[in-house]
Amino acid sequence: MKILWITLESILPANSGGRMGVFKRIEQLSKTEDIYLFYPYDSYNELNYVNEIKKYCKEVHPYSRKANRNKAILNLFRYPYTISTRNIKEMQRDINKCIKENNIDVINVDFPHMCVNLKNNDIKNIPIILNEHNIEWKVYQLISNSQKNILKKIIYYIDSFRLRKFERKILKKIDFDKITFVSSSDLDFFAKDYNITKSKLELIPVGADIRENKHMKESKQKNIIFVGKMSYGPNIEAVNWFVNNVFYKIKKEYNDVKFYIVGKDPTQEILKLSNNDIIVTGKVDSVEEYYNLADLVVIPLLNGGGVKVKLLEAISFNKKIVSTTKGVEGTIYSNLKTIPVSDSCIEFSNLCMKSLMDDDEILERREETYKLFIENYTWNSIGKKYKRIIEKVVEKDERK
Repeated sequence: MKILWITLESILPANSGGRMGVFKRIEQLSKTEDIYLFYPYDSYNELNYVNEIKKYCKEVHPYSRKANRNKAILNLFRYPYTISTRNIKEMQRDINKCIKENNIDVINVDFPHMCVNLKNNDIKNIPIILNEHNIEWKVYQLISNSQKNILKKIIYYIDSFRLRKFERKILKKIDFDKITFVSSSDLDFFAKDYNITKSKLELIPVGADIRENKHMKESKQKNIIFVGKMSYGPNIEAVNWFVNNVFYKIKKEYNDVKFYIVGKDPTQEILKLSNNDIIVTGKVDSVEEYYNLADLVVIPLLNGGGVKVKLLEAISFNKKIVSTTKGVEGTIYSNLKTIPVSDSCIEFSNLCMKSLMDDDEILERREETYKLFIENYTWNSIGKKYKRIIEKVVEKDERK
């Protein structure tokens, strides 16, 4: 098949959950299909990855989002900022050219934002799949809730409203053949909110690679880690909640415990947490060494949408995990009791201490958690499922 693929940003470096999800789907499908990739990029450094991306795509078309920002200001009354800066005339022209020259079988769009680059004349008679990933307007609403700055809180809230309005407009304008979600709860909400039959919706979760767990134990010190981009509001909120309400309760029982905050772009608010017991790493070359050091991974999220890649990544290393409800939301783990979950700071603390003691029940639950991961969340199994969905969409279109 020839797949025209439009996505939100560069897929490499795959240093965020969203990028990883898109890159891994492309990596799997590129083994048998021709992919024509279009995307805006934020930093000129990302152009260094174009040759690497070409290993997976027949054609790669990057466009500077920064160069488009002056034009985007003129469109702010029409679109939210995140869409306006991705409304790129050159991309629209090249998409049209690609369709005409390559007999494209299907168009794959990541995130509703990028639908602004689909023009009716270009896409006529070509089946289209929209990958929602998260319900973006809800994510912006949740980010608004996590902001301490009043101005940012208002801006994100207004943009959440505008994103929802844009999404409704897109759903009326484009007859998508399939709409996919990474979270079962998002899929259910979308079906009800937009009154769309579930036969048109598909659950394609994010996943993780199978890893080798090399726990490096050099001392009696206990290590707890949190992994995530540390300029992202919900991650900042989560770390602050854990440090202020949980960590020092654990510290009273385990004097030698350390908490590692692992992730790029830590804000000043996060950097100020650093001390002898709390290590803020900033950007790291690989998170693997920190997972190998970890006795426990915590996911104390209070806000944020979609399935958390950090959850599946921790499971892929077969680590003990303690999470809030939000951290396991949208996965099969949300309805099971394999991962210890609590939204109470006292109970969360107790679960962490129980996990650090290598409690037999906790160890059994960890093994069951890992077994479910192998069955449902490896990238190989996800790639095969997604390919079957695309094939069915193309076959259905050919029978029209």
